[in-house]
Amino acid sequence: MKDKSRTDIELTPLKAKIETVFNKRNIDEDCDTIANLLSPYRKKVHESISQGNYAKAVTILIEVLESLTYHFVEDEHYNYFDDMYSPDYVCQDMMEAIINGIKNVNFPAAELQRLKDGLEKLKHTEAYKDYGVPYVLDVWEKFQR
Repeated sequence: MKDKSRTDIELTPLKAKIETVFNKRNIDEDCDTIANLLSPYRKKVHESISQGNYAKAVTILIEVLESLTYHFVEDEHYNYFDDMYSPDYVCQDMMEAIINGIKNVNFPAAELQRLKDGLEKLKHTEAYKDYGVPYVLDVWEKFQR
C-alpha cells in the first residue's frame, strides 16, 4: 500500500523546488543524481544553522524528508540501489548539522518541537516502516537517548 495521495500537501515555493529534484528522470544508480541535486539544500541547512535561522533549517530538512519518503515508495527508489541510497547520506548530513546546532546553541523550543513533530510523522510512512528510509530518523532517535 502506497502512502496517501499528494493532493493534501501544501506546495510552497520551497516544496515545489524540492519536488523537482525527485523527478523520475533523475533516478539513476544509487539515486546519485537526486543526492547531487539535494546538495544545495544541505548547504542551506548548514548556512541557516550558522546564521541562527533555525526555522529555515528545520523547514528545509522536514520538506526534503517528506518528499524523499514519498518518492522512495511512489517511484520505487528501492529498485535502484543495493547498499547505498545516496540521498539518505545528504539528509544525514543535514540532520547532523541540526543536531550540532541543538547541542551547541540555544535552539528555540518552538523549532525543536516542530522538528520533533515532523520527524514523528515520518515514522509512520511506508518508506520508514517497510524500508527504514529515511535513515536519519534512526540518527535522531540515537540523539534523543
